[in-house]
Amino acid sequence: MLVGLIGVMSLVMLIAGAFSYRAGLQEAGEMFDAKLAHSSRVLMSLVDAPLGDLGNNGANGDPLVIAVWQGAAEGVGDALAFPTGHAYETKLAFQVRDAAGHILLRSDSGPETPLAPLVPGFANVVIDDAHWRTFTLRSPGGYWYQSGERADIRAELAGDLAEGTLLPLLLAIPLMAILVWVLVGWSLRGLLRVSDQVEARAAHHLRPLKPDGVPREVHGLITAINRLLVRLDASFQRERRFTADAAHELRTPVAAVKLHADNLKASTDPADRVTTQQQLDVAVSRIERLVEQLLQLSRVEPGARTWSPHHVDLHALAEAHLADRRALDAARGTFISLEGAACDVVGDEAALDALVGNLVDNACRHAPVGGAVRVRVAREDGGARLVVEDSGPGIPAHARERVFDRFHRELGAGVAGSGLGLSIVRQVLDLHGGSIALDSSPTLGGLRVTVSLPSAGATEAS
Repeated sequence: MLVGLIGVMSLVMLIAGAFSYRAGLQEAGEMFDAKLAHSSRVLMSLVDAPLGDLGNNGANGDPLVIAVWQGAAEGVGDALAFPTGHAYETKLAFQVRDAAGHILLRSDSGPETPLAPLVPGFANVVIDDAHWRTFTLRSPGGYWYQSGERADIRAELAGDLAEGTLLPLLLAIPLMAILVWVLVGWSLRGLLRVSDQVEARAAHHLRPLKPDGVPREVHGLITAINRLLVRLDASFQRERRFTADAAHELRTPVAAVKLHADNLKASTDPADRVTTQQQLDVAVSRIERLVEQLLQLSRVEPGARTWSPHHVDLHALAEAHLADRRALDAARGTFISLEGAACDVVGDEAALDALVGNLVDNACRHAPVGGAVRVRVAREDGGARLVVEDSGPGIPAHARERVFDRFHRELGAGVAGSGLGLSIVRQVLDLHGGSIALDSSPTLGGLRVTVSLPSAGATEAS
């Protein structure tokens, strides 16, 4: 930023200085032209009347020559000025000529030949390889008054004037650079302090930054960083909670697997071995389901991952899961039915699949032998509705909110589980802006779960 600011400002000042230099040359030239014209008029007012006595002398003899002071032409300013004259007088000249062009009067600092053509106005002429800027004026009496100055002295004086305009700008560039450097450094000291705070922080220190003394333009950045720190802290807490919960819930089934494996290894009775093998299979299945649901839960946690919305058919998802359950529950004689037709919603397909799968799995697990499970998918105003009912024991009204807590298992259900299914369902609905309601099934007598998902437009906006 400093290099950019100083570079741009220096470039602007150089461009402005170039225009000032050019304008200075132009103004100096105009001033010198005005001086030439003024000199010719002054000369005419002083000598026009007495020139009648010089007329014959100019036509028949040598003109009258006015001596110009000769002095040293070195140095600048006061070094060129003397009590008796100025060193630049030798660069100035004048002539007076009659109507025929004869020189009647001239300065010895100019050429002996005519200074310029007898044409009123300004002219640029070359005499003896020297460039002159001249002005010619004709009096009412018919005399021509000409004044001129050497182009080199004219350019030198004009350049000095222009450089006097440009020099302050050039000297201001380093001073401006120092001031900008100091000002920007002073303004950003608060940001440097915040940077030092971030650099010195430990990885677990995620408290928000303090924006005290920070430039107002950086407050938005500090606020965004603080929001990021809050999200990181929530993410770390979620990971720690998930790890702690997983370790806690896996401890018992892993211990059961180890116990059954030891019993199976030590058992010599064939009947005991069969029983122990069955218990081992049940324990392994429980661990398998628990790990699967833990992974599902980690994927649907808020902020755990980003997802892009797709059109998902709830009816197709329910049909796939019910087909799997029919094969698994064939021996139990569970009657499983699906009602409705294709019903699209916009959402994350994997998350919605986990939602449908957990609801269907819970219903089939809690339905008794020979019981029934019914699933309905229907379109409703503003979205879609999924209803899952079973003929199981249901959930008491006072406990229906607690079942959404992680690892909560209602006592007396008589079904082994991890207590994660409805928690996963709630997380998926939070992601999609949906809702869930639990009540008693009026037809099957068990639990009825009603899930509402918003329309495609509302989900995409969310």
